[in-house]
Amino acid sequence: MSENKGFSYAKIWWIGFGFLGVQLAFTTYNAFLPLMYREFFASRAVVGLLMGTDNLIGLLLIPIVGAWSDRINSPWGRRLPFIVVAAPVAALTHMAIPLVASVLALLIITEIVFTAAMHSYRGPVISLMPDHTPPEKRSTANGIINLMGGIGTLISFGVLALIYDIDPRLTFGIGGIVLLLSLVIVWRKADRHPPYVDNSPRASTNPIKDAAAGIRTLLKPGYTGQFLILMAMLTYFIGYAGLNAMFPIYGVETLGLTEGRANFLLTSFAGSFLVFALLAGVIGTRIGKIPAMLWGLILVPILFLIAIPIREPWMIGAIFVLGGLGWALVNVQAMPLIADFGGRDRVGFYIGLYYVFTMLGQMMGPFALGLTMDIIGNQGMFMAGAGFFFLAYAMLKAGKRKLSADPVEIARRSQMVS
Repeated sequence: MSENKGFSYAKIWWIGFGFLGVQLAFTTYNAFLPLMYREFFASRAVVGLLMGTDNLIGLLLIPIVGAWSDRINSPWGRRLPFIVVAAPVAALTHMAIPLVASVLALLIITEIVFTAAMHSYRGPVISLMPDHTPPEKRSTANGIINLMGGIGTLISFGVLALIYDIDPRLTFGIGGIVLLLSLVIVWRKADRHPPYVDNSPRASTNPIKDAAAGIRTLLKPGYTGQFLILMAMLTYFIGYAGLNAMFPIYGVETLGLTEGRANFLLTSFAGSFLVFALLAGVIGTRIGKIPAMLWGLILVPILFLIAIPIREPWMIGAIFVLGGLGWALVNVQAMPLIADFGGRDRVGFYIGLYYVFTMLGQMMGPFALGLTMDIIGNQGMFMAGAGFFFLAYAMLKAGKRKLSADPVEIARRSQMVS
């Protein structure tokens, strides 16, 4: 038990303010930037393409920054140098978005700088949780992190969205200020050299080559279990992101709702996830990360299939509430599970991998479920979503079996125990 002497749930709550700032800023950005681009482009596809630069920049930057933060030697530790540089840039460009919205070139440049700064900030600030938390407590700790992130999302939807109608500069200005405040809190509360990360000096390497070599390693024998688990995460994010994107169409065309009510119905899923995030973390700590995820990966698709013949919006909302519990069981465990693969010296890189695979799933989801709806009708949304979750269940179970046999994983676990 002496191993846990430096651990404190209170510190995790404070570190969670970093994720609160991330979610608040990204939610505001994703909600209102398309409205700004709409002033320049009639094509929704062009607007979507411009918004897609977010995911593209993330795919390029996150694994590189993660690998770099594992290697850097600094009096501030491994993560804080990236946070201290990236957060102010993200905050200032977030504030600048409405100020440059009338000039397309400036708006695009500001968006690119903002997303680059945010993706350079997000990986290191999330890595602080496993850096400060022993592996057996990371599910509960990530429940706290997700709860804080959910609060940031609710502030954006429930407060900043209303202020936007008064003055967009206020909305984005407050978002930038919250980002700066979250930086101050994380700076004051995070350890410079946390106890659950390797703080020994490391030889400096090329972060791009290091990230590429790490990704290639996943394809080698002995890493099959890790690769299957990451692929499971990519797969269930196809189903999750696709349903989030396509449900408003389903709500209008199949349930007969207005566009606003169709979007609002999704809040029952998001709100349920927020309520159950901490409980899901405790469950993962009690029964294990993968078993908790497997329960969620069965519950969610069964609920999707039950929803197919239902045409009452309140019943769909009730199903989404239960679905939020299932999604919490899955998503709260996922990042800590991948962080565990990094041991004490590659946490940042593995968290980067987690974001790469899940972001790929988010990019593929709307197209995959939308195509299914085109082929077999709107009910194809729930069918395809369920199919991707069931496939992820099979991949995760296979990955779990492989982990017990992979020599690399066995060596990693014995290293953590020692």
